[in-house]
Amino acid sequence: MNISSKRSLYALVLPAIFIICASLLIWKWDSLIENVKDINEFSALLVILPMVPYILFSILTILGLRTNNIGLILISLSYAVSYFAVNIVDINLSSIPKIVLFILPLNIILFSNLKKRRFNSKTGTAYFFIMIFQIIIIWFFCYIADNPDSRFVFDLNKEFPKVGHKLLLHSKFFFKIFNYDLIFDNIPFISILSLFTALLILTVNLVNNKNIHLAGAAGSLISAFIGISSSSIQPAMMIYFSTAGLILIVTTIEASFSMAYIDELTGLAGRRSLSETMINLGKNYSIAMIDIDHFKKFNDTYGHKTGDQVLKMVAAKLADISGNAKTYRFGGEEFTAIFPGKNAYEAEPYLEEFRMNIESTPFVVRGKGRKGSNSENRGKNSSSNHKTAKVTVSIGVASYSKKIAKPEKVLKAADKVLYKAKHAGRNKVLLQK
Repeated sequence: MNISSKRSLYALVLPAIFIICASLLIWKWDSLIENVKDINEFSALLVILPMVPYILFSILTILGLRTNNIGLILISLSYAVSYFAVNIVDINLSSIPKIVLFILPLNIILFSNLKKRRFNSKTGTAYFFIMIFQIIIIWFFCYIADNPDSRFVFDLNKEFPKVGHKLLLHSKFFFKIFNYDLIFDNIPFISILSLFTALLILTVNLVNNKNIHLAGAAGSLISAFIGISSSSIQPAMMIYFSTAGLILIVTTIEASFSMAYIDELTGLAGRRSLSETMINLGKNYSIAMIDIDHFKKFNDTYGHKTGDQVLKMVAAKLADISGNAKTYRFGGEEFTAIFPGKNAYEAEPYLEEFRMNIESTPFVVRGKGRKGSNSENRGKNSSSNHKTAKVTVSIGVASYSKKIAKPEKVLKAADKVLYKAKHAGRNKVLLQK
């Protein structure tokens, strides 16, 4: 499993842990309240607990504004509006939870996949009012169907008989859809379909894009959906919506960390992470600088997309290097490996194994003819559509010593040895002497 896949899996497991903890908290809620109800401070806290989801979604909105992420802003507003809508339920608004169960997954799909990340007040306002309008219009139809003898329906039929009749027919159709329960109580079939469609799209996009935000959107949606469909509105509603907010906050922070410290293309740690690691190194370590041989020529011959695939392949091999090494993408076609507790001679066997692994791995370059293939000629003349290119790396290694005691100087020494390896014929591991 590569680094990006591990990070995506971690981003999916984290929301699951939050939801399980929320379920355990609800299970033990009555006993917890019984234990703290006589404590004045906790009694006051219980009064403001229903406001916690609003606080969390406000924090998320601020984070979205700070990072110019319109998708995060609109997702936060979607949850806030949904939480508010379900909490104002009374006997005349009994259809609202079922409507929200259907609308919310569709909005999360839309807002989590917005191509335009930069916040625009006009665009954000438009999306927000569309979201409100969705709930109002569907609730309107359900209200009419549920209250055919209301004064509004009576007056409408009196003034516009044909319009009133058609409106009532369409309303009954909507009412039937949103009141048709399949497996679980209070959950219409159409809402279950909406949820699974949203989760499927979010999962596919997560696998393709490795975007941690999508994992947060999926986890928070499941949590909010469980909260809305709970038989008892409180405390389940408050706890599950708070959990949805926490999931989004944690995944947003994790995504920001990844952007700052992780190289997006290769999945390896980046220069900032390397700099912080070097600050905390002791007095026994070695640093290796690794460079892909003839990479510029490779890019010029096969194109930058193929060059990116080479970088990914080398990074994947480097991530699996032995010797307890910490690996980084230094920049361009250069990589760095730090071996804590090992000098250059002790690190050499691991680097040599890595070099040989790269050399012995054939890299298949897809030919241009592959794009024009179809079901009839696929598989024919495959050799003419593919070329095998040889990828090699040159490596320079330096260790801490009294002469070069600072990590920055050890790194520069390794870089100088790397260029000696290149001038000596490439595809070598050279040590500082």
